[in-house]
Amino acid sequence: ICLLFLSKHFCAMFATKMSRLCIRQMATGRTRDRQWCDVGIFKNNTAVVSQFYLLPEETLSLSSKVGENADVPDYRLLKKQDLFPGTVYRFRVAAINGCGVGPFSKVSEFKTCIPGFPGAPSTVKISKSVDCIHLSWEPPASPSGNILEYSAYLAIRSTQLQENPNQLVFMRIYCGLKTSCIVTATQLSNAHVDYTSRPAIVFRISAKNERGYGPATQVRWLQGKGFPVPSTSSL
Repeated sequence: ICLLFLSKHFCAMFATKMSRLCIRQMATGRTRDRQWCDVGIFKNNTAVVSQFYLLPEETLSLSSKVGENADVPDYRLLKKQDLFPGTVYRFRVAAINGCGVGPFSKVSEFKTCIPGFPGAPSTVKISKSVDCIHLSWEPPASPSGNILEYSAYLAIRSTQLQENPNQLVFMRIYCGLKTSCIVTATQLSNAHVDYTSRPAIVFRISAKNERGYGPATQVRWLQGKGFPVPSTSSL
């Protein structure tokens, strides 16, 4: 997994301008899987993640009681764990300067590829025009063969959301070889506005090769004041 994150540093003498990246496997019920584990300390705002550091068993119960700004562990004493294929992980990033470790960012979620399947498209961009929006993306960094098509999906309003608000329902709005598509005002009028954090319309984009579809990239299109769903008149 290749991550891009923005590192902020606060006003302090001899600021180190580094970032601490942590990872968490989606819980399977085991205590270890519910813990945040460090990936490392980085001086750049990008990182290729293939492993993370495991906490010793005797410190698992203690780690859940430690505050957000816990000291960085000595990585030389920790064992490394490779990322598992086809597994969902959560990431968060904190900045480090001369004062110590700052607060962590909001959590982002990613899924690793299954060998042979393409990776997720990247660098998704959304631009607004008079009567539609333009959605574009970059091909997967690891296509694992030839990309046969892309699919773009839009989260839509559904009665299923009333029964399970956390389970979004998606409608496919594009299928083809181009790395861009137009989302019409009619399609957007059916969009579901997700309020889990800041109100946003949610899109997913995935790539397909000879083996099938790989994991999707999910992007949130934040809504403006009043949080209306875009309509023909407002676009």
